[in-house]
Order: sequence, then C-alpha cells, then structure tokens
Amino acid sequence: MKCDIIIPVWNQPEHTRTCIEHIVRNTKFPYRLILVDNGSSAETKEYLEKLAVESAGKLLIRNENNMGFVKAVNQGLKASDAPYVCVMNNDTIPARGWLENMIEFAEEHPDVGLLNPQCDGHGSAAIDTHAERLARNKGAYMEMNQCFGYCMLIKREVIDKIGYLDEAFGVGNYDDTDYSMRAGKAGYRCVNVHSSYVYHKKHVSFRAMGDRDSLVSKGALEYFRKWPRHLRMGISFHMREGIADGEIENMLKAVLFLAREWCWVNLWIFGDKSASKNRIEEASRRIGMPLHQNIKFNYFPGRFTAAQAAVRVIERSFGTKKRKKYDAVLVDDDRMFMILRAMVPLHRTRICHVRFDRDAAKGLMPMIEELREPKA
Repeated sequence: MKCDIIIPVWNQPEHTRTCIEHIVRNTKFPYRLILVDNGSSAETKEYLEKLAVESAGKLLIRNENNMGFVKAVNQGLKASDAPYVCVMNNDTIPARGWLENMIEFAEEHPDVGLLNPQCDGHGSAAIDTHAERLARNKGAYMEMNQCFGYCMLIKREVIDKIGYLDEAFGVGNYDDTDYSMRAGKAGYRCVNVHSSYVYHKKHVSFRAMGDRDSLVSKGALEYFRKWPRHLRMGISFHMREGIADGEIENMLKAVLFLAREWCWVNLWIFGDKSASKNRIEEASRRIGMPLHQNIKFNYFPGRFTAAQAAVRVIERSFGTKKRKKYDAVLVDDDRMFMILRAMVPLHRTRICHVRFDRDAAKGLMPMIEELREPKA
C-alpha cells in the first residue's frame, strides 16, 4: 500500500523546497510525489525539473500557464492510482509521523473518507517537538463537516465514488468545502486527526495572486449555487432535578444530527455546572458521540436562565459580523419559550419549543429544510 502526494506549485520556490524536504525527511509510509507545476517562472521550473530527474518516486506535470489550484489538483488525481491520495499546499511543513498517523486512523475507521492533520499551535517550539507531543493523542480526533485542502488525505474509494474536484471553483476557495459536502452525501465522515501535525503558513499563493477576498467571494457564490446555506442554531437544555439519562442522550443525538446537517450549534446547558458537565460527558460516552467542530457547549448556573438566553439571542441579532444572527433557537423550557417568544419583535429570531424524545432528531429535518428555503 502507498500514498500519492499531490502538490500544485506556482512559484514560491523557497516554500516548495522546504515542504518537499520535510516530506522526504519525515515520511516513512511508502509514497509517490506528484508535482504539478502551474506555469511557474524559471527558478521554480528548473528546481522541479532537476528534482524529478535526480530523485526516484516523483512525477512532474508541467502546465505552461497557471491553470488554478483546482485543475492542477485534478491533473494529479487523474495521474494517481494509490489507495490513498494526499492533496497538499506547497506552503506546508509536515512533521514526523504526519502521514503514518493519518493513514493508521483511516484504516481503523471505515466510515472516514477525508482527513486533516493539526495545522498550527507549535508556537516557539520546534515543529517536530510539537508533533511528538501530539503523537500521544493517538486515536483522538474531531469530526468536522469539511476538511481543508491545505493537507487533505483522501481514500481512493471516495474518489471512485464522487470523482474529482469541481472545476467550476476556478483557482480555488470553497472547492474543498464542496468536496467535503459531496463526500458526506456519499456516507463518509470528515475528521481532524489530533496525533498528526502539518504546519500551514496559509494563503501564500493566494496572497501572491492579489485580492484574496474577491477570490473567496467568488468561491462562496459558486458553492451556494450548489448547496443550501449553513445554519446557526441556539439550543437551551435544562438539567432539571431527576432528569432521565435517556433525555440527555436524546438531546445530544439531536445536537449531533444538527451539526452533521451543516448547522453551527451553540448548546446552553442550565443547571449546576459541575454536575451537568459530568452527566453530559457520561451520556456522550454512552452514545459514542465524537467531538464535533460545529458544536459549542456552554454551561450556566440554573438561576436567571431566561435572561441569560435572551442576552445571547439579542447579542447575535445586533452583534458584529463575526457573531451572526441565529436562524432559530430551540427551547425545552415552557417559561423560557414564552419569554423569548414575547421578545421576538426585539431580536427577530425564530423560537421553537422542543421535547427531546427519541424522535427529536428526526423531527428537526422539516424545520431545517424550511429555514434553508430562499426568502421571497
């Protein structure tokens, strides 16, 4: 078994050289480098040609013009035949064990199709030193709705099932979000593997191309032509005296369902903080609930619950761009529901009463579909 590593390159010879040197130094798993030269100028072109001639196990594809990231990746994917394929940016620095740890995790989880490593956090420490610390997290991961293309490991079966990147995304941006959505629709999970480290310098090539914000906007426009918008949800849950384990488990299943349906979920848990946290963690273990990028747990004391919830809904309604308005808030408490409903003219947010029975998750789908309907 081996892995094909696809690296599109457009100039940036110093970053490219550093990336490749670290791959050679820090990769024990059998691999082949597929380098796609996207119309680079003389210095980078000559470096890549010399590398391909002097080193075995490397394939060089040369484009006379910059075809964009997406087309370059697809050229590499079409040339690939390995059971695993890793798409990498040339502004990355892979640390020891980066690929082995991701593939080991992928082999142990058949339902995982796309994987990312950790990509920042080493601070002033050496990258390999930080990676050694992270290696202790073997088996730990966070589920995500999307993997990012800076270093994305893909199982061959995913490519066989959903195909290549969508070239409608041009030079790039949102192409990885689209690919993750397609993988999810085909039944595969996306994860971030906590024991693998690849430092990402971020957006080196895109900054060199000019107005990155404009490129991101174009990618977003194309993405939301294809897919419904992502939602932002608030959920209140009261840890009442005598509450059954089953109700806690049903709530967590509903929250995970929303997260997997591309909703950003802020969960507000009201009650004794320490006791509530313990019971939530125990219930999570019982149902095998993973960490998920789209779920944020917030614990609050049991007093003034309606006031605390109202403040958070209003903050989102009148906050900055980074604190976007909730599309809906799900409330399990009768009194809080009545108060928040009465305040709708102020916060202009949909307030829904919910009971966390065993069918709660299934019952949320009609609401999600309604919220995603384009406004007239």
